[in-house]
Amino acid sequence: MSVTSVDRSFRLLHAIAEQPASLSELSRTLNLATSTASRFLHSLHAAGAVSRDPDGAYRIGPAIFELAGGPTGGHDLAAVAATHLSALAKRTGETVGIAAAIDDDILHLAQVSADNDADVTVKDWSGQQIPAHPGCTGLVVMAHWPKEQIDDYLSRPLESYSEATVTDPGKIGQRLEQIRRDGFLWTTDEYALGVTSVASPVFDRSDRVVAALHTFGPSYRFPQPSEVTAISDELCLRASQISAVLGHVASFGAGGAHVA
Repeated sequence: MSVTSVDRSFRLLHAIAEQPASLSELSRTLNLATSTASRFLHSLHAAGAVSRDPDGAYRIGPAIFELAGGPTGGHDLAAVAATHLSALAKRTGETVGIAAAIDDDILHLAQVSADNDADVTVKDWSGQQIPAHPGCTGLVVMAHWPKEQIDDYLSRPLESYSEATVTDPGKIGQRLEQIRRDGFLWTTDEYALGVTSVASPVFDRSDRVVAALHTFGPSYRFPQPSEVTAISDELCLRASQISAVLGHVASFGAGGAHVA
């Protein structure tokens, strides 16, 4: 590769790191012919250095995250998920978030609320770190921990956050099996009263669960019974698309269940 080629590749990467953009936008910003920019982006995409969103925007890819110390740093994971958060919020009319797996806890990284005129909205959980057991967001992560980690976690006293929080190890174990089978879990009132949530796991290229994609809203309006299946399917699809950007390759069984 020539010095000119290396220079153009780095210019493209710098531009994308500053702001995800389409081919035409990058060509214009860097004063490159569209065919030239397309050729370099194709090579960068093949190498995993950039990824392409469904709307055509390019953003930094999993190979660059790995070189920087891993694909699941909080800021990077939120950026990878951004397009999916917005699309899912628009689809559900509610709030959507991404939470990272941090040891035995869940760290809420970012959330997006639908642009509607609803009189009741849910709290912004961004930046809060909570244990894995009280609610679907942490449970879909826990379901894919190694057995030793699950056993160790469930051997401890588990705090209740509401009357609906499930703390019985046997019942939690049954729910983890359900998650591995279905690929998602719905919960109501288990961490915050009056809130119903559904979550699905996100994996990296080593088949390790690194996050949970979740959508949630006031229980009196979310979900509408006729929408439960469609929302579950859309959530699993979006979680699998985020996983793919992180380099994960997997097949899915009935109901969207992850198959390594």
